[in-house]
Amino acid sequence: MVRQLHQLFPQVGDIGEAEFFWSGRVAITPDYLPHVHEPAPGLLIVLGYNGRDVAMATAMGAAAGRYAINGDRQELALPASVISPIPLHGARRGYVAAMSAWYRMLDGLGL
Repeated sequence: MVRQLHQLFPQVGDIGEAEFFWSGRVAITPDYLPHVHEPAPGLLIVLGYNGRDVAMATAMGAAAGRYAINGDRQELALPASVISPIPLHGARRGYVAAMSAWYRMLDGLGL
């Protein structure tokens, strides 16, 4: 990570080794919107920032905290929605691998 940082931003200079790293999956929702779920009273799930994690999670976390403290649903910018499964999500490894192979083949053919 430090090597890539220096490649992108050589002006950073010597920062030594990084002590901590963040990694994670990007939560892309089918409708490209963040989701708020309340599976039980007082239990909130806020997710699906679709690549806008830092700012959106900070804002939604603060709103969820205010809602948890005062119970005012207006604190949440989005209505709570029902948790629903993504169709064929269990087969994602197979179809992602198949699509990756397909596009690798197209790249190899110069298409």
